[in-house]
Amino acid sequence: MYCRKATPVSQLDPGIRRQSIGEIDIDKLRTAIRANWVSFPSQVPTFPTCGRTDVQRRLIQLYFLLGWRCSDIAARYGLLQGQVRAILITWKWRAANAGYIQHIPV
Repeated sequence: MYCRKATPVSQLDPGIRRQSIGEIDIDKLRTAIRANWVSFPSQVPTFPTCGRTDVQRRLIQLYFLLGWRCSDIAARYGLLQGQVRAILITWKWRAANAGYIQHIPV
C-alpha cells in the first residue's frame, strides 16, 4: 500500500524527456524520478508559499520517493486530497524553476 516498485524504463513515455519539468503531470514526474530520468534533491527543499515546511517535506518524500497515493497522504495528515495535490503541484513548479529537479541526460 505504501511503497511501490519503480516503473520499468521501458514503460515510460519517451515524450517526458522532451517536456519541461513544469509541464509534466505529477504522476508521470514521480515515475520519471523513480526511473532515474529526472533528478531529485537528496535534501528536499521547502518553500514557504507551499504550506507548513515540516509537513511539506514529508508530503514530497512520501509521494515522489516512496510512491504513496495522495489519498493515503491526505488521510495520514488530516488534509483533503485536493490540498495534497495542490501542495505537490506548487512544489513541483517552484523546485523546477529553482533548478532542484532536472532531466538527467541520456
